[in-house]
Amino acid sequence: MTLTPGEAGGPAAPGGAAPPPDDPGAGAAPADAPVPAPVPEASASIFGSFWLDGSEFALRVGVVREVVNEPETISAMPLSPPFMLGLFNLRGAIIPVVDLRRLLERPPREAGEGKVAIIEDGDLCVGLMFDHTGEVLNAQHAARVDFRPRAGKPKDVVVEGLLKLENGERIVQILDPYEILNLERVPVGDTLSRRRAETASTRGPRYSGISFQFGHTTCAMDLRFVREVLEAPQIMSSVLVHDCFVGVVNLRGTIIPVADFRNFMGDDAALGKSQEMPVRRKMLVVETDGGVIGLLIYSVNSIISFFRDEILKFSKLALPREDVVSGCLLSKENEIVILLDHDALRHDPILADTARRCREFHASEHAANALAKKKEKEVQAHTRRTFIVFTFERRFALETADVCEVIPYPDTLLHPPYTIEFVDGIISLREELITLINLRKLYGLPASRSERRGRVLIFRHEDRKYGITVDSVDEIVTTLDGKVAELKSFGQQKESKVMAEDVSGCIQSPTAGSVMVLDIASVLGRCFKALEGQKAAAAAAL
Repeated sequence: MTLTPGEAGGPAAPGGAAPPPDDPGAGAAPADAPVPAPVPEASASIFGSFWLDGSEFALRVGVVREVVNEPETISAMPLSPPFMLGLFNLRGAIIPVVDLRRLLERPPREAGEGKVAIIEDGDLCVGLMFDHTGEVLNAQHAARVDFRPRAGKPKDVVVEGLLKLENGERIVQILDPYEILNLERVPVGDTLSRRRAETASTRGPRYSGISFQFGHTTCAMDLRFVREVLEAPQIMSSVLVHDCFVGVVNLRGTIIPVADFRNFMGDDAALGKSQEMPVRRKMLVVETDGGVIGLLIYSVNSIISFFRDEILKFSKLALPREDVVSGCLLSKENEIVILLDHDALRHDPILADTARRCREFHASEHAANALAKKKEKEVQAHTRRTFIVFTFERRFALETADVCEVIPYPDTLLHPPYTIEFVDGIISLREELITLINLRKLYGLPASRSERRGRVLIFRHEDRKYGITVDSVDEIVTTLDGKVAELKSFGQQKESKVMAEDVSGCIQSPTAGSVMVLDIASVLGRCFKALEGQKAAAAAAL
């Protein structure tokens, strides 16, 4: 602890109001140096003091593990009170941080970094942020005033008494560490003394999880228990709407209930500007004891991998739904991610009972849909489909029924008076004007290094013709409809992820292996959206 040793009755801050100036040459210990163990018989009268503005506070040194500098990154927690700053990672331990200023309803600090005192009691641990450290006080002969236990706001219960020093001219307020450790809705971490003995041979299998955002919080769930991730379909009203459930959706012929995950977790805190609800939300499809449900979330972040011994536990998580949380993970960016307990979610009575009632309520509808699907698959299994395979950056395919013709890249193009970033120009083909879309520009890919001019696939969509530029046309593949595989709407990162959103399926080429089928309607939707964005940017620039 960065303290200047002294005794009660030693020199106080001038006027008893301002803290003593920091003296870098006074032999101060490093910011994270541990507090020296006090002499046992004097432990009750040894205090470490610290400052908020002109007020001096103290804690018994026996409960202070160490003092560290203010963390660079503190991850917010859902449902936390205003004085709870969040969680930070201290050498592999997750520490909750309470802002003493907010707890005591003081104005914000104007400038400078603070300090965090790590307080421990048994298996419980919390960080307390203040301005800077003061002294080690021996209050054995100081006058002390103890406050009677009282109820009220947190600021009314965390101060347990006063020390009167220097004939009453110096007042130091004593904080009660046990009241701080038991503040309502403040999570309490494991003590720093708990360390894992890790070896490569005992770590076990590596797991993969999907991390996602809802409101203030980043969560993760083991991918083995996520059936699907997709854009949230249209939600229909239902008699099953209650608690966190907002309606039902038709998932390829199956009616499933949908819960707002933020409401399920009990997070009703106001959102900041950076946390506003997106227009299009994502939905996780998961299995419960009662059947399949959808969980509405804000966005999907990434895939994270972890070992079981990397799950950082809490001895207490003061959340309304702490029963569905198994611990925390640290992302590559050192962000704290709440890991959900998939077993607890699967057995949760609210989720499972609603899934069961939905399945029973829509039983006849499900049976009819299942029969229709079976007949459709029987017909499709014997239907032949033909695809044209082409290359731009990688191999894709279009059904020949969608392609009108294939032509060489034209020598001359018509150029409209306005510029569209992903449009090469206009083709005049047999007195018909066709917009030529450059797929590489649309997806932000580098230009082709081939000296060949490439080809143009002309296709029709809603009575209009369009053209797309490709590097080459490779082959024609004929297959059965039942062998056209459906892809989940979840891709990789950056450009690959964007392209994956415009893919509707996959076929097997005898020469190239797996080839993704491009969804022309989705590609054109992306073009129209990009065009609207370009128009809006041009209007804003005027």
